[in-house]
Amino acid sequence: MRFQSNSARIEVDGNMLVYYSSYDPGLVAALKSAVPVSDRKWDPARKAWQIAPAHAQTLVDLTRRHLGISIQAPATRGVTATRETRILDVRYIGATKDRGDGNRTSFGYVGGEWNVIFPEAALKRWFAVETKPGDEATLYNVLGIKQLATDTEVRSAYRRLARQWHPDVCKEPDAKEQFIHIQHAYEVLIDPHTRSRYDAGLALAASVPSRRDMFDVNVGYRPPLRCGLLMVTGIEQLGRFIVDEIHAWEDIVDIQGRTLATSWVMGADAPTEEWYG
Repeated sequence: MRFQSNSARIEVDGNMLVYYSSYDPGLVAALKSAVPVSDRKWDPARKAWQIAPAHAQTLVDLTRRHLGISIQAPATRGVTATRETRILDVRYIGATKDRGDGNRTSFGYVGGEWNVIFPEAALKRWFAVETKPGDEATLYNVLGIKQLATDTEVRSAYRRLARQWHPDVCKEPDAKEQFIHIQHAYEVLIDPHTRSRYDAGLALAASVPSRRDMFDVNVGYRPPLRCGLLMVTGIEQLGRFIVDEIHAWEDIVDIQGRTLATSWVMGADAPTEEWYG
């Protein structure tokens, strides 16, 4: 099915749109701003954009505005993706980034490709993070636990993260710094007296309006765990799986009982894997 003009056209290919146009830097910038990264993907073979069907009219409007021509929006009824639950063997998840559309997401490395998208909101829900963009992380955020976590949950989270971030295992540039943060969070939260004083400080800080989010709006979130076997719900779109909810997150363990820790080394083409235990 093809809808075209002299310099732009939209095709329907399965459950996605393929958008061809003559090159215009303003059009490209506007498209990246208007269409979330989860709903667009550049296809170098076709030299065209793969776009989610919901943005058909947006493509028409952008084409008219930047190229000065009119194209027809294709009928997209029935062109939808099905929500499904999957088990993903995720070998690396980095910090979320603003992809130019105001939405922060992180890509997950699965099966040798960056083919899973984790919205920041989904990661924060799983790790019980309630801060606004730019707010400082709490000690509970460092351990990835709720403020009402029990002592048992505090200990469990600490042991898990301390192993994952130990400088002997983790090759991330700031592994030592993060390991120290994890130790500090544990020491404060496992002691009832220091935890009580810390909670009081959080309550006081919450009563004072924060202005940091006015200036640090581009600060992304880095989840405390970088790999794992995840049960997630989402949709397959443009050859990538877009997560909207995380239901479980387990460590990856081999037949020898060792646990996987992964790191991203600057300049590497793939995550570095270390097994410990």
